[in-house]
Amino acid sequence: MRNDERRSGPAWLERLRARTRITGPSPSSMPPASDKPDVESLHVTTQQELHTMGARYAYERSLAKQQKSGVGMKGRAQLLDIPLLELPIAVIDLETTGFEPHADEIISFGAWHINGTQWVSDEAGAGAFYTVVNPGIPIPVLIEELTGIRNADAVSAVSVGEGLTRFSSFVDGRILIAHASGHDKAFLRAALWRYHKQSWKYRMLDTMLVARWLYPQQRQLDLDSLTNLLGIQNERRHHALYDAQATGALWIQFVEQAVARRVTTLRELYMYLSQY
Repeated sequence: MRNDERRSGPAWLERLRARTRITGPSPSSMPPASDKPDVESLHVTTQQELHTMGARYAYERSLAKQQKSGVGMKGRAQLLDIPLLELPIAVIDLETTGFEPHADEIISFGAWHINGTQWVSDEAGAGAFYTVVNPGIPIPVLIEELTGIRNADAVSAVSVGEGLTRFSSFVDGRILIAHASGHDKAFLRAALWRYHKQSWKYRMLDTMLVARWLYPQQRQLDLDSLTNLLGIQNERRHHALYDAQATGALWIQFVEQAVARRVTTLRELYMYLSQY
């Protein structure tokens, strides 16, 4: 029996449910080696390996911390056991002045509400959130060109602290979904403490990690590669609202595929992802 067959179906799920500890990744889940590796592909794959390992270990630490303290266990358990087809999520994306959360700043927030596989929207557009913020530091020319956000636009915008307050109100009570979430989480964590003296309080799931489970042979797991693979259009790349929308479209397809594999709750999904 092939390895991917052993890691699917109700029998495997039942074994995962019965387990009390989370093990590391199987060597068979690693990308195959190449005799003549492409340097760029090798770099991307290495970063993805580090990222997915970090996401898995962060989840393990989160569970251990909750079990030790008992704080928030009831609320988190309720979210974990809500069916994926009903799960309230906020798909998010940030644009920033750079890549160092303690030296750079957020310049825009984007988010969408999705319940299960349904976009939440009304005539007032309450299902989406977007704002440009004033980082208080110059936006580099490269970032201006990449995001379309100019220093002239940001100087009259609300502060990062005010933008963060509005963003937090919009996503409160929902699971956060992001693609390559390490960047977004690091900046949110730093901003929460810098402006509000608050610790990280959200549960976040990375669509890159889900893609790694659903598409084990797909080496390129960046947002562009996955949206191209699944025929999802992104109207404006490196724009927080549109990148979040593209990530939301990925999530909806991933939920449908997970349910088709009889993975029906967030708890069950985590059990599968812990193997990758």
